[in-house]
Amino acid sequence: MFPPEHYKELEWQAHDPLSGVGPGNSQHEKIFIAVNIINEDLIRGSWGNNLMELVRLLGPQNVFVSIYENDAGKGTAAALEELSQKLACNKSIVSGDHISLSEFPTVTLPSGEKRVKRLNYLAEVRNRATLPLQSGPIVDQWEATHPTFRRAEARFDKVLFLNDVYFSPIEALQLLFSTNRGQYSAACAIDFVAKVMFYDTFVVHDMEGYGMGLMFYPWFPVIGEQQSRNDVLALKDTVRVRSCWGGMAAFDAEIFRPKVSDNNETVPALRFRSIDEPYWEEAECCLFFADMEVRRAMLHEQGKGVFVNPYIRVAYDQVTWDWLPFFRRYERMFQFLQYIVSKIGYPEYNPRREHVAGARVEERVWIPEGDSGAGHWEDMERNADAGGWCGQRRMFVMKKDLAKANGDGWGKNWEKVKIPWGL
Repeated sequence: MFPPEHYKELEWQAHDPLSGVGPGNSQHEKIFIAVNIINEDLIRGSWGNNLMELVRLLGPQNVFVSIYENDAGKGTAAALEELSQKLACNKSIVSGDHISLSEFPTVTLPSGEKRVKRLNYLAEVRNRATLPLQSGPIVDQWEATHPTFRRAEARFDKVLFLNDVYFSPIEALQLLFSTNRGQYSAACAIDFVAKVMFYDTFVVHDMEGYGMGLMFYPWFPVIGEQQSRNDVLALKDTVRVRSCWGGMAAFDAEIFRPKVSDNNETVPALRFRSIDEPYWEEAECCLFFADMEVRRAMLHEQGKGVFVNPYIRVAYDQVTWDWLPFFRRYERMFQFLQYIVSKIGYPEYNPRREHVAGARVEERVWIPEGDSGAGHWEDMERNADAGGWCGQRRMFVMKKDLAKANGDGWGKNWEKVKIPWGL
């Protein structure tokens, strides 16, 4: 399973001592790297070292690194300060900031307790990592109140989101520049846990908006036209999908800028968001793609494509990362098991998959009854959200004490809520 020939060309160029500054970025594209959710060991270890190498390969003059880490412990904050001193590019590194849960709307649990939905919180965290791309009063305020915050003055070509993963700097280059030869609206890696299991199944949806199959190769379900699944089996580096993330995701930076439509209406830059509805979740990263589709329609634009690149892989722990080359060699053996099990139980049924943004639809929703936590299910006619195809009948809420839950970057600060009976 080898990538297209032009991947080798980029790798040779990146390793050529005569390539000069930014050897992996021959077109001198401007890259904004956005980061959340990291910890001290990764910063001081492989993640930090690989980020510095990626900046070198891109050319420090071509890169802006934005790291936002809230509720960081002393060790994480110190590690980020050390990393900041080593990064040769323009940067904005904010650590130790606190996001008060009082800033968010709440949902009422069956116990009557009011809590904040996790995905509302995550959307805000991701938006703060991209804040240097913006302008206006909120950026002015951040410059005045956060000493290490900097706005990014350049006009960027691509935005790269980087999770707390083990990754290869060369493969990050390949994701940016080799995926469809750099022509895409978005391109995503595949992230792994437990050696062979695809992790980010909540966000990824195939071309028809179906959720994922069993977490083994070829990952996508046996349903509908199976375009995404067939692209994987055809060994393409451009697996067509409707949404993705995969631990490392590259975007055309144009979507982070406001734009004027044909009828002179200003279409705002895309931001991450979530929904307040109880017992229904649409991942903030998936909603980003749903809103991208709406934005294209408003601007009467054709997208350049959204792709998963199976040749670009990351992992969430050292053991899985070390085993990736071995399991990649034999992963096609799993396709028959994946086919059978996905036929039986995947994808999870989504009653809103075919709902069109803004259309009048009937959806089953939870209607609270006062503040006691009691309520009932009801079929309600309303306008469809743009990301109904992203959804699952779930609910995740934040724990009350974020500082205690986070510890020094290792804690789990959220929990799952059981769906009320009677659905």
